[in-house]
Amino acid sequence: MSIFSIGGVILAGGSSRRMGSPKELLPWRGGTMLSELVEAITATQLPCLIVSNHGERLPEEVRRKGDVTIIPDAVLSAGPVSGLVTAFRMRQEEVLLVLSCDLPFMDREQIERLIRYAQGVEDWDVIAAHEQGRLHPLVALYHRRTQSRWEKALERGELRLMQTLAELRVHPTPEGLLDPWAVFNANTPEEYQAAVEEEQRRRKGQL
Repeated sequence: MSIFSIGGVILAGGSSRRMGSPKELLPWRGGTMLSELVEAITATQLPCLIVSNHGERLPEEVRRKGDVTIIPDAVLSAGPVSGLVTAFRMRQEEVLLVLSCDLPFMDREQIERLIRYAQGVEDWDVIAAHEQGRLHPLVALYHRRTQSRWEKALERGELRLMQTLAELRVHPTPEGLLDPWAVFNANTPEEYQAAVEEEQRRRKGQL
């Protein structure tokens, strides 16, 4: 079993155009989408880096939380590629757990499942969640040896994440490793409402 140091990263540098308001600040459970995701990462004893170009608007409980760092994108409006470069420059860990900020059902259990699985895999650059026939590159572990590839992609203006991933050893997780809702992105008002309704169903099922 491989043992490696891990740092948690939340990419929250997007403009949320499709949502119409900052999706990381949407109410969720006892806080916001962002604060709940921070809690999930820190509950696994990982440090948490938030890449955000609007750190001042993030919830106070997030900004003041220990072991949480907030930093702007290295290059504004350059998408996840810039976020990855920023994270690798900021953190020192061998592996980065990279999550988008719009994952309402990502929790400690799902993160631990992903990490445990990765510890049993050899010869990989990226381990990405694969659920319902789709790869999720923003629910993934990125090895530090990929940093130079992301730096070059950013320098060349190659901002499509999948373009650089095609050059790397990407290992998808087995179908069913994670709760399918754990990779669900709430990018639009309709998707956020779907998440709210699913949360209500789950709560009723626990009563």
